[in-house]
Amino acid sequence: MMRRSLLLALLVLLVGSLNSPAASPPPPVSAGGVTGLDLQTQLEKGLRARRPVEFAYIAQIIKLVESGALPRDLVVSTFGWARGRSTRQLQYFQFALQARAKGLNVQLPDLRQQAVGISNNGGQHGFGSSP
Repeated sequence: MMRRSLLLALLVLLVGSLNSPAASPPPPVSAGGVTGLDLQTQLEKGLRARRPVEFAYIAQIIKLVESGALPRDLVVSTFGWARGRSTRQLQYFQFALQARAKGLNVQLPDLRQQAVGISNNGGQHGFGSSP
């Protein structure tokens, strides 16, 4: 009888701890981020920005979001998709955001200024190479 009471008490404690807020999964990125960081920091860290031109690009995207010209949910969903790539998350993010925002009346940063591999010959030989 004593053993059954002890097991029942442990089971109640276990179930109670599973229902506590500490055990709940972190909020999705669209709800403010799994890290609790602001959007700019999430983009910089999550997309592995390293060069000044990459930080400048992200800062421009943040300005567009804050001004309301670029929907936050579009940026967040594109970020989530790009994070699933194994390499070059920032470049995937840049190209995908460019493609997804095409229908919107918003001027995104020019990717030719980002040195991500776009050249004047369609990307055949790297950035800035002549045809």
